[in-house]
Formats: sequence, structure tokens, C-alpha cells
Amino acid sequence: MDASRLPQITQDENARAFAARYAPIVLADAREPFAIVAVGYTIFDHADASRSFPSRRVEVGAGSPRPDDSATRAIEYALWWDWDIGHLYELEHVWTFVSADGAVVAVEASWHGMYGIAEVGGKPVLDGTHPILLAQPGKHAMAASIEPFDEIREWAEQEAGRDAGKDGVLDNGLFRGKFLKTPENDARVTVYLKRLAFTPSWNFTKRFPVTREMLVPWDALAEWIPARVAWWLTRIGD
Repeated sequence: MDASRLPQITQDENARAFAARYAPIVLADAREPFAIVAVGYTIFDHADASRSFPSRRVEVGAGSPRPDDSATRAIEYALWWDWDIGHLYELEHVWTFVSADGAVVAVEASWHGMYGIAEVGGKPVLDGTHPILLAQPGKHAMAASIEPFDEIREWAEQEAGRDAGKDGVLDNGLFRGKFLKTPENDARVTVYLKRLAFTPSWNFTKRFPVTREMLVPWDALAEWIPARVAWWLTRIGD
């Protein structure tokens, strides 16, 4: 597998087009050193367990985030960034809920291993059919406005600055045991990320739209991720 580029697979282009229509636009800090590389998507026509976020079940209809049952489909986006300012391996999530007439009726997003509604005043923030979300500088937790970041600002600045690289190779959750986590690799990752440490500007001016070209089915992305991490470990050197 060529981990230097996105997985090259044959996929259902109608499903991909549907996912692209509702894909999020992520606004990052002006000093953000990383970008979204690839996005694994899953479309839900009925309630089912998430394969990329094991602690949750994605609901549509009666169990959806809308009490009026207006969400008839949901698209789960697993956003792969390569890096978090604290470690190698970064996956965040956005869920877009769509009604039968094609309107976006709710948006949820991940936040440090948790998830919840990402809206302002009870409504998604949209550019057409695309949810707009802010990413925590360097850490990429998702929010619909800056207010949640204001509450963790001191910690967030420490994570992006003094504590950059402290976790080395992240080895948990879905991919536990699939990455080569050793003291040597942890040290190399820490050195690499220390060079990228920064003080957030808190101006969310970098715009990362999730494009059709970035979208692959989740199972294909999951197969690619361990190879991608191994590839990075060969690139950052000693």
C-alpha cells in the first residue's frame, strides 16, 4: 500500500457525491500547523453503531438529535489529520443529519473523545449544505463557535506550546497495537512536534473544506491508517 497518498479504490460515486454535498468546512487557527488529509465517511439510513467512533450509536428518525424525527439520514465523517500537536495519529468526527427533503437539520461533532451537538442558537452553522465548524488549535476538537474554546483557553495554549509532542505515538482506541509505539519512536515524534509548537492566535482564518477528492469509505481509510503512521515514522528520521 502506498501510504504517501490517499487510498486508491473504486467506490460508489453516488454515495461519495452525497457525502460531499453535506461535508463540513473546518475553520482552523491562523497559526495551525496541520491540515486535514483524508476523510472516511459512512452513510446511515437507519440507526446503527459507528465503526469509527466505538462509543456511540448513530441514530436517525426517532432517536436522532431532532425530537421531531426529521432526520432520515446521517453522514459520519472521520477526519484524518496525521498529527495532533501532542502526538502522531489524529482522528476527529463530524455527523451531519439530513431530512427527507435534503435539508441539514442537525450537526454533531467530537470533542476530546466525547461528542455532542455543534450548533449555535439551536441551529447548525451552514454554508449552503455544508456545516461550518471550528477546530481547536493544534488539537482539532470541534465546536460551532469559539465559546467552548474560551473555557479551556489556558490549557489549550499549554498543549499547543509547552506540552507539544508529549504523547509521542498515540496508541489507543480503534488502532491499539497496530502502531509501532516504542520509546525511540515516541522520542522522535516528540522532537518533531516540539519544532511545531505555537501560540494560538485564536483567529480562525484557515479554511479546510472537506472535498470530494478527500472522501473515501471508512473501511478503506481504516485499512490505510496504520500504513500512514508507519510511513510518517520513516519520514521524520532520527
